[in-house]
Amino acid sequence: MKKVAYIRTSTGKQTLGIEVQKEALKAYFPTHWFIEQVSGRKEDRKQLNKALSILEEGDTLIVYKLDRLGRSTKQLVNLISQLEDRKIHLNIMTEGIDTSTATGKLIFTILSAVAEMEAVLISERTKQALAISEKKGGRPGLNNMTKVKVLEMHQKQTYTVKEISIKLNISESSIYRIIRTHKSNSNRG
Repeated sequence: MKKVAYIRTSTGKQTLGIEVQKEALKAYFPTHWFIEQVSGRKEDRKQLNKALSILEEGDTLIVYKLDRLGRSTKQLVNLISQLEDRKIHLNIMTEGIDTSTATGKLIFTILSAVAEMEAVLISERTKQALAISEKKGGRPGLNNMTKVKVLEMHQKQTYTVKEISIKLNISESSIYRIIRTHKSNSNRG
């Protein structure tokens, strides 16, 4: 039976994160390793897809932390359903989850919901911070909705600054300014 380790970080600058995960997962003696640097919100992840494609009944997928697999409850629940249907186990190291047990399945579902709630709370805080910054008078030209979109796209790590710039038709410097202002307002609040 195969033990497949999947490691993910969001950006190419997080090589330390890869090494930390790799070192920790060695304790499970994986037979295969799949490593990538891509957003957890992204649905189509090449290395995860490769890992899933080699898994067979009775095999185990091993990850360091729940959010390495995905960021939304829907995404995570779909993945666990797919693994269950194929009779593949999932071990999540830091949360101590082993879906070969009923308790492990329950804990996985609860943690997935918490992860999604956290994403929603981040979005709400972003909108509140922008509302406060607009009352203090910000730069003219960008409406509140555009700022919210910039922050949500940036926080989800689905798009690069350049891609956000193209999609929203605003300059990269404006995006960086919005992010800095938001961080400054968040630190005050």
